[in-house]
Amino acid sequence: MKDTKNTSQDSWTMRGESMTRIETFFAAACAFAVTMVVISVGSIPHTLADLVSATKQIPAFTASFAVITWIWHTHAVWSRRFGLEDTKTVILSSLLVLLVLIYMYPLRIMMQALFAVLSDGFLPSLIRLQSEWDVRFIFILFSLGFFLLSINFVALYWHGKRTTLITALSEYEKYEANTEFIIWLATATVCIGALLLSTFLPLQYIGWAGYSYFLLFPLLNSITWRRNKKWQHLRQEHFS
Repeated sequence: MKDTKNTSQDSWTMRGESMTRIETFFAAACAFAVTMVVISVGSIPHTLADLVSATKQIPAFTASFAVITWIWHTHAVWSRRFGLEDTKTVILSSLLVLLVLIYMYPLRIMMQALFAVLSDGFLPSLIRLQSEWDVRFIFILFSLGFFLLSINFVALYWHGKRTTLITALSEYEKYEANTEFIIWLATATVCIGALLLSTFLPLQYIGWAGYSYFLLFPLLNSITWRRNKKWQHLRQEHFS
């Protein structure tokens, strides 16, 4: 009986069952962003060589698509959890739309550069960076964009926690909201580190500013695992 009671409380009450107008707007912006990072954007391959060249962009497009999907899904989950459409939500979500639309080109360029390095040039980067400033600028722009995206999600979860909802947040929901808050704050911290590396590393080592984002995988998984373990411990103490 105790486990059944506990399990029933370990879930979110979805307060936004249907899509709000701002969620629809954000989803449309993400769909547009995907079209702008798609392979062979703006042209149709007319020869086999053109098709081969376009095909080589598939890894960069796939990685860009995954990041945009992550951003869209995070906002969709937030919208369904809180169901808010107040002034602050509209402002924060609109800023998020702006950031996604600005962020898509640096994202595409960074992914192309990553796969060009990993494949030793077999998967080409379509942009030519001709000076040290060009290289630093694209790394700094990417880091700054990702940082602002992360802070936006921090602000959304902070706003959701502090707003009076139709159905008040349960203890589990408050805990999970704090977990998301911590996750995006940690993501913002990694972005700050990458921004500093982009600014101060010697040019021959600047690639490590990009590689630093791979820290997100173990870091965020570790935070999620530790927070889940802590909740299980708190739940057992509360219901024992």
